[in-house]
Amino acid sequence: MRRLTDLLRFPVGTFRTAVLLAVAVVLTPIAGLLVVAAGPGEGAAEAATLTSLPGGRPRFVVSIMGGGFNAYWVRLAQYTFIAGPGGVGTVRQSYWMWHEAHFVGTAKRNKVGTGYVTRGCAAACAVRTPLGFQPGAPAMATLAGRYRFDRYGRLVVEWPGRRVEVWTVRAAGPRMTRLVLHHTTLGGLYGDGLGSTASFAAGASRDEVARADVTGVQRLASYGDRGRYPVRTSRWSTNVVAPLRRCGGTSACLFNTGPAWRSAIVVPSGLGRRAFWQHQLQGSDGDVGRCFGPGGGHTVALLQALDDTGHFAGFVGAEASFNGRSRHNAVVGQLVLT
Repeated sequence: MRRLTDLLRFPVGTFRTAVLLAVAVVLTPIAGLLVVAAGPGEGAAEAATLTSLPGGRPRFVVSIMGGGFNAYWVRLAQYTFIAGPGGVGTVRQSYWMWHEAHFVGTAKRNKVGTGYVTRGCAAACAVRTPLGFQPGAPAMATLAGRYRFDRYGRLVVEWPGRRVEVWTVRAAGPRMTRLVLHHTTLGGLYGDGLGSTASFAAGASRDEVARADVTGVQRLASYGDRGRYPVRTSRWSTNVVAPLRRCGGTSACLFNTGPAWRSAIVVPSGLGRRAFWQHQLQGSDGDVGRCFGPGGGHTVALLQALDDTGHFAGFVGAEASFNGRSRHNAVVGQLVLT
């Protein structure tokens, strides 16, 4: 997708002051703003109000789910915030998106191989992921927009086309910030973001993820399912069927060795924050010991959350398990685990 950064123009606000300071730059947080004052030797000192970063952190992994009956969608993204003058900053997102109403084909097309196999685990099964998220897939789509804070301290993100997201900003411990979706003009229903100062360039190691037991919430919607509760919410965990175990050798895989519905998480190197989760690699009862073919299992795209020190702190994720347009065979979901 074409970058839209150059299409945006943001308002710039300035104010003047005659005060000369003895330091070159002073940064003072004031109600979501930073005051930047000019230093001596610059004539009449000029200062500008700069937006602050959400929770003081520039980089967030984000997942959002929205839509309605047979048209639910999910978006998985990396947001980068850059403080700007006049109380308005810039924000860029790189993202993947999946939509119940737009996919074509069966699971063979939509649940694709990652190149990873759980060799050295209880069973050697190929791990799949949603189409477009696999290693070697084309570059992510991108958008550029602007952000500000409203009078309630909520983060307001404005994308091209008058598309707006409003987020509540919360602390998530001393080294991370959490965003919770308040409302959008895009039909978004649920959204979570986890942010820090850590770079997007690299994620945590397989062993660090294996030592963690992160828990949280998963929301799922199935094609053709109106129901009383068309979006089902449940507690979730990386140890959903049994504790994660490292596969043998140099494999990037982690494996749940539960009695049924075994699943695997792949923590690759060289792919930034990406990780791959296939839940239900094998069936229950008589299916135990047999790997599912491409039609089986839940394929979940994950982005790792790292804290300010670069240590693993959780996942945000998007499920896109598409296998034809029949009831329960096209599932989309959103999750956050910390």
